Amino acid sequence: MAEKKWVHVTLHDVSPRYEKTIMRIHDALVELGAARYSMLVVPDFWGKWPLEDSPGFCEWLRDLSAEGTEMILHGYHHYDSIGSHGAVDRVRSAFFTRGEGEFLGLDRQAAAELLKKGKDELERILEIDITGFTAPAWLYSTGTLKALSETGFTYAESRWRTWNPMTGQTYLRVPVVNYAGGSSLKRCMADLWVTSSRVVLGGMRTVRFAIHPADFENEITRGKIFRHLELLLNKRTAGHAGSGACPQRT
Repeated sequence: MAEKKWVHVTLHDVSPRYEKTIMRIHDALVELGAARYSMLVVPDFWGKWPLEDSPGFCEWLRDLSAEGTEMILHGYHHYDSIGSHGAVDRVRSAFFTRGEGEFLGLDRQAAAELLKKGKDELERILEIDITGFTAPAWLYSTGTLKALSETGFTYAESRWRTWNPMTGQTYLRVPVVNYAGGSSLKRCMADLWVTSSRVVLGGMRTVRFAIHPADFENEITRGKIFRHLELLLNKRTAGHAGSGACPQRT
C-alpha cells in the first residue's frame, strides 16, 4: 500500500488586524478540502490589535479550535522592538521580514518572559492549552531556542524543520513553502521556490505550505495560492501538526 502523503497548511498572522481576510481564507480552505490546518495566532499584533478587544473574533477562534483547527502561538506583538543584531542576523531580518523578527534579538530571559506571557494570554482567551510556537518570520535567537525548552512548548517550527523544544526531537525536516510580498526580487524568488517545490519536495511524506493574509489580499498572489493548494490536494491530504501530517508527534 502506498504511503499516505500530507500537506500541512499554516495560516500566519491570525489577528483582528486581518479579521475579514482570515475568515475568507478559512472559508477558502474549507471549500478546497483543507479544513484541518494550523492557525498562528498573535495576542497583540503590532501593539495595536489585541485579541481580547475583539470578543466576536475570539469566540470564532474558540469555535474553530473546538472543531479541530490547531492554534499555535505566533509571537506576541509580531514586531522587532530590539532592532540591534549581529551582521548575519541583520541580513536575515532584512531579507525575510520587514521589522517583524520579534524573537531574533532576545536573550534567554527576555524570550522566556515573552513566551510565557503569550502562552498564558492565549490560553486564557481561547480556553485551551497552547503547546506550539512559531516565531514571526521563523526567526529565532539562540536565547529564544533555549527559552522554548523551558516554557512548556512541545512543538515549534522554523523555516527548515519542525521539532519538540523539550526533547530536541525533530518531527519533520522539510522546508516551508510560501509566497511573499516585498521587493520584485523577493517575490520572484518566492514564486520560483513554490513552483520548483512541487518537484523538489514531491517525494516527501509531508510538505508545509504557509499563507500570510497580506499576500492573500493581493489578487494575483491569491490566485497563485489557490492553484498551488489545488495541485497539492490532488495528491495529498490536509492535516495539521497534531494529526497525521506530523507522524512523530503524539
